Amino acid sequence: METNTKINVIRALILMALLGTAILMSAAHGAEQNEVTQQGDPARWYQEEMTPMAYFKTLKKEAEAVYQESSGACKQMEKKQVGPCLRAAKETLQQDMAAAYSKSGIKMR
Repeated sequence: METNTKINVIRALILMALLGTAILMSAAHGAEQNEVTQQGDPARWYQEEMTPMAYFKTLKKEAEAVYQESSGACKQMEKKQVGPCLRAAKETLQQDMAAAYSKSGIKMR
């Protein structure tokens, strides 16, 4: 398989992983939560943080997880294909991080 074809396959897998994560997050958000409250605890302890920074942190965590998976897959390839694959994975991470900043409204450093 050519290097470009493998990189395209990896990019498709990364996109599918992101889509799957988004679907799971949306389903989890809609599901009822089991409350594990104790008598006397303030309600604010159990309210999810819905700030732009919290949203950014979630997107960042997802992007880094996808990068870890894709870089692990790259390391399983033939030696001459590892470098280009890792570069593509890093480029995808940078694109995902730029998107995270943009979507959350957090300014890039």
